[in-house]
Amino acid sequence: MRRLRAADGGTRPRWRCRHELPALRGAPLRPIKNIVRQMKGVPLPFPYLPQLIQIAVLTSVLALFGVLFVTIGVATQAAGVFRGLILEAQKHLREGSTVERSGTAISIGIYSLLFLPFWMIQFPFSLVGSIWSSRRLSALLTVALLLSIAYVVTMYSHHLIKFWHSF
Repeated sequence: MRRLRAADGGTRPRWRCRHELPALRGAPLRPIKNIVRQMKGVPLPFPYLPQLIQIAVLTSVLALFGVLFVTIGVATQAAGVFRGLILEAQKHLREGSTVERSGTAISIGIYSLLFLPFWMIQFPFSLVGSIWSSRRLSALLTVALLLSIAYVVTMYSHHLIKFWHSF
């Protein structure tokens, strides 16, 4: 969002955009800072049980926000950076000598190896987001089906391993 100065007639931006990842700016950290501020503001009079429950709930929300910030925020931005490097290197792959093209191909391979872990972290979130944006009602059923399959696999993994080793 751009804030404009009144003295400039509303034409110049008040701040300049820096070259940093969008996920690392203040907006994603704001909910985390608010939760920490709420945790610090919890009074501790004698019956500690309600306050301990409140701190436990705030700690779980803080942990959830931390996990979401790392997975969706940082990993997605890192994956986007490496994907951009791969696409840029692919453009340069079509031109130059054979030695330059082989160096570019090696750099594409290295970028792809660096891209893979970040893509694996963000893939479930992007899959659910793409399903949700295309079909909202059937997305709930699809996500429920995927979660139930994951639950069955985790609960019966030892049976599945025994069955797999029986062959």
